[in-house]
Order: sequence, then C-alpha cells, then structure tokens
Amino acid sequence: MAESSKLKQVFASLDLPLIAAIAILYGLGVMTIYSATYGQGLGYVERQLINGIVAAMAMVVFFFIGVRRFFEWSYLLYGLLVISLIALLFLGDATRGSHRWIYLGGFAFQPSEMGKLILCLALARFLALKKDKSFSNFLKVLGLSAASGLFVLLQPDLGSSIIYVVITISCLWVWGLPKKYFAALVGSCLACIPIGWPFLRDYQKLRILTFLNPNIDPLGAGYNVIQSRIAVGSGGVFGKGFLKGTQSKLQFLPEPHTDFIFGVFAEEFGFVGAFLVLCLYAFVLWRILLVGLKSKDLRVKIFVGGFTGWILFHVFESVGMSMGLLPVTGLALPFMSYGGSSIISLSCGFGLLLSACLDFPKRYE
Repeated sequence: MAESSKLKQVFASLDLPLIAAIAILYGLGVMTIYSATYGQGLGYVERQLINGIVAAMAMVVFFFIGVRRFFEWSYLLYGLLVISLIALLFLGDATRGSHRWIYLGGFAFQPSEMGKLILCLALARFLALKKDKSFSNFLKVLGLSAASGLFVLLQPDLGSSIIYVVITISCLWVWGLPKKYFAALVGSCLACIPIGWPFLRDYQKLRILTFLNPNIDPLGAGYNVIQSRIAVGSGGVFGKGFLKGTQSKLQFLPEPHTDFIFGVFAEEFGFVGAFLVLCLYAFVLWRILLVGLKSKDLRVKIFVGGFTGWILFHVFESVGMSMGLLPVTGLALPFMSYGGSSIISLSCGFGLLLSACLDFPKRYE
C-alpha cells in the first residue's frame, strides 16, 4: 500500500501540460522531417522515431534517479565531460572538418550536447555553495565553464560554445551576481569579438559576413539564408499546405530536416502555424520557470535558470537564422530538428526538471 501511495504521489506531481507540449513539438518535428525528406525514403523519419523512443526512456530514467542525485554526481560527470571533449579532438572522426561526434554503429552522438546539461548541474551545485558574491567566485565560475566551453570551441563548434556562455550567464543571473560584474562580462565579450575574428575558420567568417549581406555570396554561403527567407516568406498567412512546400521539395532549401526545419514548417503552415509553434515554446519555457519559482532548493533554481537559457537561445537562434535575422550556426530547433543528441539531452534535462517537483527526503538520506 505504501508503494502504491508513493507511486500515486509521483504521477500526481507530473506536469502533464508540459509533457503534452513537448510531445506535440516532437510530433510536429517528425511530421516536418517527413515532409522535408519526402521522396528520399523513410530513413530520417524512422531514425527520428527511434531517437524519440530512446529520449522518452532517458527522461523516465533521469526522472526516477532524481535531480538531487545528479547534483551529487555533477562534478564527476563534469570531469568525464572535459576528458571526453579533449579525447574527441584527438581520437574523434572528422566530419566536415569538425571533431564533434562519437560514432556507435549507425548512430552518432555529440558529447557537447549532453555537456550542456552537465554544465547546468555543475554550475548549480557550485553556485549554491557560494554565498559570497565576490569577484573571486565570479572568476571561479568562468574558469569552471571555460574548462569545457573552450574545448567545444576548438572542435570547432561555435554555436554550442555560445550556448555554454548563455548557460553560464543565466545561472549567474539567478544566483544574483552583482550588475557590475555582468557589465564587465558583457564588455569582455564585446572586446573579444575583434580579437577572436582572426581565429575563426573561413566558413565561420563567411557565415557572419553573409548574415550582414547574403548577396555577397548568393550561390555559396549566402544561398542558405536566401532560400530560407524565401521559404518562410512564401508561406503567407496560412501556408501552402502539408507536403506542398516547394523550397524543400525542389531541394532549394539546404539541410531542411535539421538547420532550417523552421523554414520548411513556416512555408507549409504559414504565419499562423509558425506563431502557434512559438506559442508552444513560450508555454514550455513558462512551465520550466514555474518549477524554479516554486522550488525552495537554490540548486534547482539555478539549474532551471541555465536550462531555460539553453532552450530559449536554441529557439531564438534557430528561428532567427531561418528568417535571415541571425547568423547561421547550425543549432537545432528543440524537439523538432532531426538528430538524437539534442533530443536525448533535452529529454534527460526535462526528466530532472520533473523530478524536482517531487519531495521525498528519505530517498536522498
């Protein structure tokens, strides 16, 4: 009876509206991947369905293990993350000049994606123990974050390294870092732009330049942005209809199932469909923030801050680059873009988030 009562309490604590919103986004993603790869077989759709099953299982496992246990393991996990990122630079197979993936059979996994979750956990634990909001503690946080972020940048993966920065800033904001330190951090980032420019790869420089003016290279680096703009704009108010988008069907739109999946969706479902998708993301972010507001555990609050910044920036950047408003970075649209690493890492994070709603002190004694 006691076990039955505990199980009832567990399921009663689940945020069903949040789970439903995530499921809808995933379903829309699978549907859009099918449309984007229509005529190329069902390979991408089948693999995304497998990714979804694995992600759902991971969410359940992380939910029952609990966020408090992962706070205890966070430093160990972070150390393993740094080791794996270093090893990847020397042992990983290069794809398009980047050492980002570990290949297991027919599947590829990106450690930097799970690293985003681990960074949220490690920073939450570290900051919760530091009551003194001093400059020295601020520098320690930057050092902790840089221990992984720099190796992600060296892969090179500029988009993910920016996410590591966003997570760090979000966690520091929730922690209550003095504004003068935030001003110093922002100023340092701006100062690093001209310093870091010579160290960027040629394709990264070209992406930034074509963002400012896609017509610089309309048949090369600017082609992606131009075609995605056309896809989004041609959708009109209500869209062309499912499977009727021309940009992806005629293969004008590059990477339609990953980087520019929002462009495919907007072309077929128009402004109304795109707006509803953005509303779903806003709802998900609101439900995440509610967990942080209700929790009495500072670690959970800081974790929620980092997790929110992670998802928000992914959505902001993915939608922005599809509309030609932001440089192309290749960041996935959460739960909609094709790929296992992103959806599994996010699902693990949501499993921990949902577990934060539980309050079983005996489990952690």
